[in-house]
Amino acid sequence: MVSAPGAVGKSTLARQIAALTGATYVDLAVAEPVGGNTLSGGLFRSGIANEWQAGRAAVLIDGLDEARLRVTQEAFEAFLSDVAAMAKDREVPTVLFGRTGAVQDAWLLLSDKLPVAVLEIGFYGPEAASEFANARLPKDNPHLGIARQAIGLLLRKLREDTSGDGDRFAGYAPVLQAVAERVAREGNPGALVSQVEKGEQPVTLQTVVEAILEREHQKLQSLALEDAGLASKLYLPSEQLRRLVALMYKGVVPDLPSMSPKDAQAYAAALDTWVPEHPFLDGNVNAASAVFEAVLAAEALRNGATAEAAVTKELAKGAAANPFLSEFYFHDGGERFLPPAHIGVIYASLRARLSLGDTASLLIEGSDEVDELEGYRAEVEISLSRFKTDRISVLRFDSEQTGTVRLGSHIEDVEVFAPLAKVEIGGAGESVLIAPVSVQCSELILSTERLVVEGSADNAENAVFLESETSAASSLSTVPTLHGSVTLSVAWPGSASHPTAPQDLRTDEALRRFRKFIIAFRSHSKGSLKRYDAKIEHERMTKGVGRAVLTHLIGTGILTPDGSMYTLHPNTLADVAGTSYGPCMAREFSDKAVAFAEAAIAKYA
Repeated sequence: MVSAPGAVGKSTLARQIAALTGATYVDLAVAEPVGGNTLSGGLFRSGIANEWQAGRAAVLIDGLDEARLRVTQEAFEAFLSDVAAMAKDREVPTVLFGRTGAVQDAWLLLSDKLPVAVLEIGFYGPEAASEFANARLPKDNPHLGIARQAIGLLLRKLREDTSGDGDRFAGYAPVLQAVAERVAREGNPGALVSQVEKGEQPVTLQTVVEAILEREHQKLQSLALEDAGLASKLYLPSEQLRRLVALMYKGVVPDLPSMSPKDAQAYAAALDTWVPEHPFLDGNVNAASAVFEAVLAAEALRNGATAEAAVTKELAKGAAANPFLSEFYFHDGGERFLPPAHIGVIYASLRARLSLGDTASLLIEGSDEVDELEGYRAEVEISLSRFKTDRISVLRFDSEQTGTVRLGSHIEDVEVFAPLAKVEIGGAGESVLIAPVSVQCSELILSTERLVVEGSADNAENAVFLESETSAASSLSTVPTLHGSVTLSVAWPGSASHPTAPQDLRTDEALRRFRKFIIAFRSHSKGSLKRYDAKIEHERMTKGVGRAVLTHLIGTGILTPDGSMYTLHPNTLADVAGTSYGPCMAREFSDKAVAFAEAAIAKYA
């Protein structure tokens, strides 16, 4: 299996290997939906079954992500079982290509059936990155030497500005392609080199894109317009983006300033050529690269007329989200407000850039009552953890509990505590929840026909909990499917497992606070159960009897202060309170846990 973050170049690699070796290349993104005889039947229909049996044929299967999105979990598992049966006891390898998440999921199913090796396509280092970008310069460029110098300088500056990410950003193929596009469209690369060296032009992916838009604006100089003043008003970068978004998302074409009939005719004719041939497009109504697609998707999300269409389109991608969308969504560096409908899109984009072993988690928190000053405010926190490092990046945004929090159809490591909000899961025929997942809200909407809940045997946090104050609206047509050692618990009026609160309301509140403290300590797959003290001691956690519960947790040694962090000790939690992460997540409290909550109230409340 060959794994890679989104848009790294796995499909290109697969096609190149096929071209060099004569192996059969199968693109599941355009093939028929997969099932139990996809490989075996395909080999027979292609006339290479005999070659396969003789060990003289190999197959490269690309697009695991896209294939998974188009079929049920059962059909996908049947496909993998077919692959395992056909690949077993062969010396010639069978190779599957997919994004990190899809490969990890498929590995769990395949590794029990036959030996599986997982390789990862990494990011380009400095030398390879320059070689990749230089190869995309037109060979007839009259300034080829200085253009290559410009590419080297831009990539070096970009790498310096993103040094915390190593090669993860400056070695990303679509980023390199955008840099090459920027230099290729520069009429005077020598001046560009001078500007960057003097520090007059910062180098970020955003500035690279802006330079391409500004270069396109210069095309207006080729038009003989009666009103010369129109040159400063037409085809500006903002208009280009609006026109491209209108084309891709069927939005409203921007209005033009008043001009003479002759100028209007000349400009309209130019637009008929310029827009379809824009460097952000591939010659059709598709983006030329993942970077340019992200630019247009971010613009569509910010536009009220196209925001709904953009959210629906991006969430439908599931695990195949655009890894650069989050990069352009907050391009202006202003207030980091994230509308509820966009939270799932941005989280999916950040997850799309994870490498093998990296983890990410989403936390949405809102008050359980309307605050006089903050109203329906909610906080969004996305944590990103890099493999084999202690580095955890935390991104924080403001949001609100009005509107609908749309999480999409592929949800992994998510905690939502928004008692006043409406939350929607789904948007596709089948939705997948990968533990740990906890959702507590006012109204829950399951916009999906099938719900699959997944977990892995080595994860102690394999619990999914869904709670709604009102009965959940659901289009489910089948009973949820569970895979792995995972538990699914639901709680809403009328549900069979709706928990019964203890008779004492203060004990019930203490158990709720106890649960919030415990499930706040997610390991990020590193085994280190730590949280910042500011998070644990936040008023939202300690309100009511929360302070008493926290004091008791510290006093009994379940939690210990450690500088600016708190550490949770699972063994002490089990010994003292008779519980662990999973039961707390599912709100299944033992008699010992109830006694712990009562003791906290008696001692400290």
